[in-house]
Amino acid sequence: PAFARAAIRAGARIEERTEVAHVEKVGNEFEVTTTDGRIFTADQLLITAGAWGQKLSAQFGEPVPLETNGPQMAVTEPVPYALPTVIGVFTKIPHEVIYFRQIARGNIVIGGGFRSKPDMVNRRAYVEPRSIVNQVQQMRRLLPGVGNLNIIRVWSGIEGYTPDSLPVMGRSGKVDGLFYAFAFCGHGFQLGPGVGDVMAELISTGTTSTSISPFDIRRFEIVTEQASKAS
Repeated sequence: PAFARAAIRAGARIEERTEVAHVEKVGNEFEVTTTDGRIFTADQLLITAGAWGQKLSAQFGEPVPLETNGPQMAVTEPVPYALPTVIGVFTKIPHEVIYFRQIARGNIVIGGGFRSKPDMVNRRAYVEPRSIVNQVQQMRRLLPGVGNLNIIRVWSGIEGYTPDSLPVMGRSGKVDGLFYAFAFCGHGFQLGPGVGDVMAELISTGTTSTSISPFDIRRFEIVTEQASKAS
């Protein structure tokens, strides 16, 4: 909400509960058609649709091998403050991936571990009890003295993950005036302000002072071609 209010103050127009069904470039303008039949037009288009971004990029002939998952978070009851930094383990063993931090009031926020398969039709990611148990077990492995803590809140959401765990960010490789910033693999909110700054610079000036070439959507062209031949 804070970002939205700031955007409105800066002149942005926000359309809530507005699902995009189709995007295309007609002449020199982009047309965005919503599921309720409205059409929005613009000279330039930035696709920031998260886990749904590849559905829109594919309409411009730039599909992305995006996997959708539901990462899960949990919060413990407050305990005496003792963790001034984030602690995390990242490994190829999925259930051993864990990260947690303690906020000032004492609650420990835990993430990592098992991911659920979300319901993309109804746009829901459901909490899995085994993930809660695993998160607590992995935290205790790193903090043996943590003791028994009550989990007071859990939640999940839908995220899009690329094969190389890097986002899609930059200009289109096929359509002038088209830009992408999606598939941040669970890190989009944290990076949002910086991404917005870089994309604003790219769209308004045609270049960026920050290198974003590793995130180019064209890196998936070979993967897409191989998949097409295999099918």
